[in-house]
Amino acid sequence: MSLPVRTVLVNYRNMEKTIACIRALARMSVKPERVYLVDNASTEESRSTFKKAFPQGRSESFEIECFWNENNIGFAAACNQGIRAAKQSEFEGFLWLLNNDTLPEPDALKELLNVAVNTHAGITGSQIVDMQGNFAGGVGFVNSNYATVRRAASPEERGFNYVEGSSFLISPDCLRKAGELPEEYFLYFEESDYCYRARLAGFDIAWATRSIVRHDIGSSTGSEEGKGKVPFFIDCLMIRNRILFARKYMFPEFQVKVGLFLSLAIRVFRLQPLRAIKILQILASEESFRKFIQKNGGFYA
Repeated sequence: MSLPVRTVLVNYRNMEKTIACIRALARMSVKPERVYLVDNASTEESRSTFKKAFPQGRSESFEIECFWNENNIGFAAACNQGIRAAKQSEFEGFLWLLNNDTLPEPDALKELLNVAVNTHAGITGSQIVDMQGNFAGGVGFVNSNYATVRRAASPEERGFNYVEGSSFLISPDCLRKAGELPEEYFLYFEESDYCYRARLAGFDIAWATRSIVRHDIGSSTGSEEGKGKVPFFIDCLMIRNRILFARKYMFPEFQVKVGLFLSLAIRVFRLQPLRAIKILQILASEESFRKFIQKNGGFYA
């Protein structure tokens, strides 16, 4: 199958894993024609590491176009840099947003395209497994009652309403109509929002369970999801963005507040009362959130 595809990778202080991902892309049976690498909070060390690995600025299979950002502008904003570069070059194919700490299996893109083309889906996701090969999701469910989310528990699940951002293939038509990723989340929930917007525009979302992508889960954020250990920065983002998403799409306000209360109550139950209080303070205003992002090394306009 020869369909034009370009890949967007966002790096944040993890260039060795990004290089491994690029090399995995070069080994696939169907390859992207170009990779957009966006390096957030770029350092001389990360640039040097990349240039040593790819002194010609390309792999043996495709061009690599790099963007070296002085600040960490967030995942969605960085992805949008790659998306805009594709648009400016008048590219009209598929765009594959892929986490930099993943290793796609050789047929990952081939299987993604098979499903995307046969279902006419606007967005198609892969089956995600951890580095040991254990099932780790790929799609999920947003509960509109309490603005909670749940990752798929097995490849047999159906009725999902979002694709996880670790492997996220956007069709040309969907990109034209749904536009760029929403940047107000900084990190997490932008993929849920984009899928929701795409569905409102009339697109289906699909899951290519034979497209296998290995994900070193949590390596880019410091989260240890499988062990129940979530850093405060990530925990706060997840709660804040869930509420932002729910209010943006006019979920029932009372139930949104109940969902927030339950989230904070769980932290208290885990003997984390100070965490619950700090999260509530950060959620108090947009300015509080902006300062929180800046304090943690990010840039939020």
